[in-house]
Amino acid sequence: MAKFRLFGRKTDEISDRELVNRRLARRVAAEGMVLLKNDGVLPLQSKRIALFGAGARMTVKGGTGSGNMQERYSVSIEEGMKNAGFEIASTRWLDRFDASYEEEKEAWRLGIEERIKHYKPWQVQRMFDEVIHVTPLRFPVGDEICPEDLPEDTDTAIYAVARQAGESTDRRLEKGDYYLSDVEENNLRVLAAKYDKVLLVINSGGILDLSILDRISGIGAVLYFVQGGEEGGNAFADLISGSVTPSGRLTDTWAMKYEDYPYAGEFGALGDVLQQDYREGIYVGYRWFDVNKIEPRWPFGYGLSYADFDIEEQGTGLCGSTVSVRVCVRNVSRDYSGKEVVQLYIAKPDGKLLKERKALAAFWKTGLLAPDGQETGTLEFDLRDCASYDEESACRILEAGEYGIYIGSDSRNNTLCAVLLLDRTIVVEKLTNILPVPHPIGTFVPDRAAAEYPREVPRLTVDAEAFVLKEAGYEAPKPVMKTQQTGDYIKSLSDRELVELCVGPGYSGLGYNVTPTAVGRTSISLLKRGIPNINFSDGPAGLNLCPKNAYTKSGIPNYVDEVPKDWQWGWIRKIEPFVLAKPGRGYRVYQYMTCFPAVTLQAQTWNPALIEEVGKAIGTEMTETGVTLWLAPGMNIHRNPLCGRNFEYYSEDPFLSGTMAAAVTRGVQSHKGLGVTIKHFCCNNQEDKRETVSENVPERTLREIYLRGFEIAVREAKPRAVMTSYNMVNGVHTFASRDLCVKVLRSEWGYDGLVMTDWTASEKNPGEHTACILSGNDLIMPGHPKAKKELQDALKSGRLKRADLETAAANVLNVIFSSNVWEI
Repeated sequence: MAKFRLFGRKTDEISDRELVNRRLARRVAAEGMVLLKNDGVLPLQSKRIALFGAGARMTVKGGTGSGNMQERYSVSIEEGMKNAGFEIASTRWLDRFDASYEEEKEAWRLGIEERIKHYKPWQVQRMFDEVIHVTPLRFPVGDEICPEDLPEDTDTAIYAVARQAGESTDRRLEKGDYYLSDVEENNLRVLAAKYDKVLLVINSGGILDLSILDRISGIGAVLYFVQGGEEGGNAFADLISGSVTPSGRLTDTWAMKYEDYPYAGEFGALGDVLQQDYREGIYVGYRWFDVNKIEPRWPFGYGLSYADFDIEEQGTGLCGSTVSVRVCVRNVSRDYSGKEVVQLYIAKPDGKLLKERKALAAFWKTGLLAPDGQETGTLEFDLRDCASYDEESACRILEAGEYGIYIGSDSRNNTLCAVLLLDRTIVVEKLTNILPVPHPIGTFVPDRAAAEYPREVPRLTVDAEAFVLKEAGYEAPKPVMKTQQTGDYIKSLSDRELVELCVGPGYSGLGYNVTPTAVGRTSISLLKRGIPNINFSDGPAGLNLCPKNAYTKSGIPNYVDEVPKDWQWGWIRKIEPFVLAKPGRGYRVYQYMTCFPAVTLQAQTWNPALIEEVGKAIGTEMTETGVTLWLAPGMNIHRNPLCGRNFEYYSEDPFLSGTMAAAVTRGVQSHKGLGVTIKHFCCNNQEDKRETVSENVPERTLREIYLRGFEIAVREAKPRAVMTSYNMVNGVHTFASRDLCVKVLRSEWGYDGLVMTDWTASEKNPGEHTACILSGNDLIMPGHPKAKKELQDALKSGRLKRADLETAAANVLNVIFSSNVWEI
């Protein structure tokens, strides 16, 4: 093989691929933003607008951490409006906002400079860990609007509230975060008193408290912008101008007040930050609001449109265990085309197990319907998938009784269309118990309330004989040889070489296949044996790669123009001349990747076909840059609105999460040799103390809520990789949990792909690297010499067998030898 093979474009000109993917990003953003309130404000009639709020110019396009992006450009709300022909009536407040933020940022920088004076050059990582990363710059809200800021020659004002969140830290139940700041609330009061039409825009990856709507009557419209990616501003203008009709729907329940969420005062740092007891059980999100009869501000699945629709159920059928409901959707408005989302919910009977009032079982989004246009579709689901888990028998069961089938436009606005009759309890699947809780949790028990269905509603009898009992086998995993090369190599490799395959190479070293600024790769030490490395890139809004790179002819990386801004601190700047590419020497590589909308916004499209297109587009970029595994999608459950990483995840509902993850997986993996890495497996629902917290979850809750989405993605789309999480579940780290990685993932779901750790997850305690391999976690990332030594010592002591390493290494080799970059 050659010394190294460098991927990426050799020019920084805008490519056709960028333009195509930009258009897709704009479509997704426009289809995912949710119109929450509209009292005749939208679409805007005036082209002259008063614009305020932190999100107007400093529009948040995505979250921080691994979910960040380094795109070529992104369009702010202000820029998008100007592009669409809107005129900003006054920029006084926005200009003052910019100046104030620059002053605050410079003061913050000087404070950091003072604190790092005593650090030595070799202490750079410690400096980042102890000072820079733990002293973030506060996201601004701006100051109060003055009378001089208010233009007189318009009747319309827009106020964009913005919030930023990300990896490693949860949001706070404070003003300026979950709550509006005093400044924001006062500004909205001023605008509501001044202008006839006021639009409040929520530019945030998660829910905010909007109780201000109960105190101020003049806010006529609310739009949930979320984080719109690089084309967010243009998509926003498409919606408010009326060129696109809103069709997004919420994937979370918005409460009237924070305390309405289940055990809200116990989440994260508000409670025991190291022991999180999931006392709500299966009653997460709308399930909790329904069973406790709590009125939400906006229910799960809710969203307004400029058009009005009529949903007519045309018949419910039952074939074996498959339920189908035929519906006709008609656009009954006169002026606007639009899309409707039809949602199907099932109500299961209480029996030995108490159930949620309703659960999403299927959904369908229409195409664009012109006024008086209509479309007919069929919603289907398998009744087996609605089974509940009985911990006592370790079985998934459908209990005898009546099952209500509801069709509607959200979790509250739906109508009973049929009742299924099951005359006896059916055992659908025989499993085994996993992960016992470490202590009694005191799980919430709702009042038992048997549903009474009107007799005139059609009833269908379920044939119990149509269900065949499934029973999982729990044999020890054996090496899976998916390629001829895997079989040829696995027996010939030495113990040391097997260890090399099971441990990443760390942050240093380039390997043979070089993707500049890839966050990880497989071993680079087996090139002489003919085994190249493959590269990984963060997500989930796209490929998180540095756009401008330089390499010497020997493969040493340099920077183009300047070192990254994160490194421009004090004495670090002195090394800049030594790491910049020399003019006319080496290679230039450019990787301008598309910043797609945040995952929550993608899910709010309720359009799996569109999200599959996103996956295909990301796959095109992976091929261009030599990335084999995309470290996405993230698909943990929105258990609480304060989780700092909710923007990376889809929903509070496992069915919707799994369906969307399967869609993007199919898109990426439609490209030969590419794969996704679904993460974080599992219960990564809190960022504070994420590496040491134990998420204590009853087994039924774990299986029905927190594992269900992963199961759907694995069974339907067969992702090539799975990443375990940092946290513990019931006192056991997920990367060291054989119950999760072997019993559930491989034995029950039939998964035969690669399992890897999250970065540095297993480096905290002695023996955890070995525990990874013994527990079915194949690849330790990003890798470290100490991990290799531990595995070699474990082999010598007998704690680890060669067969264990062969099983893990085979899963790594399978991905390498079927990858997009493999060549003989």
